Amino acid sequence: MEHFLQQWFHHYDKGAGVEAGELSQETTRHWQQLLVNAKSGLLDSWQHNPPGRLALILLMGPVAHLLEDNSAMTLQLKARELCVSGVDKGFDTQLEPLQRRCFYDPLFYSAKADDRALLIRLLEGMQSQLASAAKPAWCAWYQQASVASH
Repeated sequence: MEHFLQQWFHHYDKGAGVEAGELSQETTRHWQQLLVNAKSGLLDSWQHNPPGRLALILLMGPVAHLLEDNSAMTLQLKARELCVSGVDKGFDTQLEPLQRRCFYDPLFYSAKADDRALLIRLLEGMQSQLASAAKPAWCAWYQQASVASH
């Protein structure tokens, strides 16, 4: 789990998100295997702690789409369930701001008004906890979420 998260944020931190073309064949194979394991339930134990739940959300959300998995839409719903139940458990608040942004990814891409409203509330709650260096990124996330929710 930690190795996957390190890989994800190594690529994500470059600024434009994670692009399939940027990934080495080794990383792509690793993520494909993790996705297979997540789909078969072999990684279910990961959901019991904040970093593990984040890893599952990423695998079932953006990674499934990135790897063009046939069940990406179904997995996106599972990622949403993991996100919402993780928020209920307070797991998101135990993560760094950039990790939290990724934790909320299923809400960002949801078409449900309730999900969008929850996302806005969560991002507003994050604002007071951010160091000034993180504020520009937060402002961009908040603006994107606000525009998309109208």
